[in-house]
Amino acid sequence: FRIALESIAEGGNPNVEGLPEGPNFFDFGDSENAVAVLREIGFEDIEAVELSAMKWNNVQDGKMLYDILLNGTSRTREILLGQTTDETAAIQSLMDKKFDAVTSGGKRPLSMPALVTSGRKPFL
Repeated sequence: FRIALESIAEGGNPNVEGLPEGPNFFDFGDSENAVAVLREIGFEDIEAVELSAMKWNNVQDGKMLYDILLNGTSRTREILLGQTTDETAAIQSLMDKKFDAVTSGGKRPLSMPALVTSGRKPFL
């Protein structure tokens, strides 16, 4: 997501009108924060597991990554759809460049670490 978020910030508008407020994008990628939030709302037996070895081997270029985020996310999709034509072109161009830099032109897989946090909500 760093590639997309940086590209949006540099070439587009990250503050799309009409998008409801939400938590910081990476709040739940931090295990301490995720566990604290679940505990605060009454969850027990909370565990957080980082999947740092996850790799996307089939993403060929920045355009494909853009399409994945456009069609496979909710909030990022709305941010991408809220751009002007010029902003969209700038974002796509930046994503291509950033993707190439991170993956050596598609020769290395794209790292996609994730945090899976779970817990049990007692039945009241």
